[in-house]
Amino acid sequence: MWQSLLCLVVACNDFKADLLSGDTVQVTSILNPPYLQLRNDTDGPVEGMDRYEGFIVDLLYKLEDMLGVTFNINLVKDEKYGYCHSEENEYCSHWTGMIGEVYRGDVDMAVADITVAPKRLQAVDFSQSFYDGGLVLLAPKKGNLDTVEQAVQSGYKFIGVKGGSTQKLFESSQDPLLKSMRTEFSADSVKEAYAKMKSQNGKVGVVVEQGSAKHLAQQDCSVKVLTGNLNSVSYGIALPKGAAKRVGNAVYEVRTLIDHALATLKYK
Repeated sequence: MWQSLLCLVVACNDFKADLLSGDTVQVTSILNPPYLQLRNDTDGPVEGMDRYEGFIVDLLYKLEDMLGVTFNINLVKDEKYGYCHSEENEYCSHWTGMIGEVYRGDVDMAVADITVAPKRLQAVDFSQSFYDGGLVLLAPKKGNLDTVEQAVQSGYKFIGVKGGSTQKLFESSQDPLLKSMRTEFSADSVKEAYAKMKSQNGKVGVVVEQGSAKHLAQQDCSVKVLTGNLNSVSYGIALPKGAAKRVGNAVYEVRTLIDHALATLKYK
């Protein structure tokens, strides 16, 4: 639907309020409460975004009203956020997950709890942040832990989701605390990591993003979020590199319009 930015060879403008009006935009996302989950409160069959609920749906409905577009959510086929195996300074072109779907042009954008990370910026552009948070540890209450440091000192093992920015952080970080943690990136989703923790009655917890951790703790009174963030993260909308739309003889950058809409929502 969109083309590469051609400002060098075609007249280009930075902003056009109704640029996307009438467009149907294909969005890739991933099931991970409270950001996106299937609705279970409907009496009959539902279609489109009405099949889902959560923060991402609320955000997309607001953007629909502001931009005059129709969003269509497509769950990412491999259930991954986006990971690419390469050397530290090597360009990577074989991406998995939502990043891969945007990179290959399978969809128009990715909207999820997807972290803005340097490696990912090789493959896609990101909008400004729509959510800021961080990684935390989720542990059983029976362990009588309060802080991350106590968990590390007590010899806890923490399970994480493999093939994403969290695993990359632990693999590359020089932070003494992160390096001292016993971590196992063996789960395909937060749901699976949580289930593994619950099935093991020993000193086991989960490395998880703050919003997901709070949601899980609200649903299960036997677990708690430990005090202390492991890092700070920002979530942005992933777009194809230089995503633009031609209108007449001019080419308009899509990211500028998305950023304007997100900024407007933040300061309302």
